[in-house]
Amino acid sequence: MADEYQPLIDREREPKSRIHEELTRPARERLAEITVSRNKDKRESSFKSTMKLVGRSPVVRCFSESRRLSFKNKNSHYEFLYKGDTLHVLTYIEQLYSSYGRNKFDSAQEIIDKKGPISKHNLFGDIRKVLITEGLLWEIEWANRGGVIQFRPLASEAMADIDAEIQKLGGEDRWKPALEPYNAAFERYLDGDFDELIPKKLYNSVEILLQTICVDLEEWTDNGDLSHSNYLQMLKDNGFYDANGITAPELDSLLGALEKFIAKLGNDRKQRHQYIDREYCTLLLHQVGAYLYFLINRYEKYD
Repeated sequence: MADEYQPLIDREREPKSRIHEELTRPARERLAEITVSRNKDKRESSFKSTMKLVGRSPVVRCFSESRRLSFKNKNSHYEFLYKGDTLHVLTYIEQLYSSYGRNKFDSAQEIIDKKGPISKHNLFGDIRKVLITEGLLWEIEWANRGGVIQFRPLASEAMADIDAEIQKLGGEDRWKPALEPYNAAFERYLDGDFDELIPKKLYNSVEILLQTICVDLEEWTDNGDLSHSNYLQMLKDNGFYDANGITAPELDSLLGALEKFIAKLGNDRKQRHQYIDREYCTLLLHQVGAYLYFLINRYEKYD
């Protein structure tokens, strides 16, 4: 049976994902301001390079018909950043900096050795900050010979869908305690704090959810200090899983790996930055978010 109809105004009030594959308006405005400083000749050549790569129509259709098109004009830069398709805009930004010291280096590693990580570079670090704080599933990195920077996707749109669903579930009282650590981890992620607290909070979120189901809601045990394996076994013994659903061993494996990883970080705090980066945190949020959503959704059907 289809869900009950909701008017548009009510649907628009629903929580939306904090992460996006496509450039949002705030991200477009910030990127436009950061990159507009390139001189007019470089803007023109970058537009021409972009048109060779994506075609003329996707570029030209972004400009107002009321004025004569001039690629050197700053307004063209702003209009394209505001209206262009995400892939085309990011391609254009790559082209803007295609000669930015390119002849000095043969590889991305040479740039890293000379200039350090891209996050430390004033200009490109600012671009990366936009990607992080606006929740865009893109990363910027040094490119190999033939380019200076390049954008790389981090995850699929499924991650954004999962986060939107979890935010809806977070409005229900019985799930709030379990989802608070997940949301706290997500806020650290959006703040660019890629540290050991993210895996810890994600682990805690699943652990609290398992306790909520097994101890508080179903009262299969009154012991709230059991291991995650014990709670997963209770779910299995009580027919929580179906044949086509996710299996307890898969979740047990993920949580076990997280436990070991967290312990490793605790024993090697000086080197923890080598183990955690934005890409790893994205993967964790995606995986754990999917498990949280599955467990809650499965419980509601079970209940």
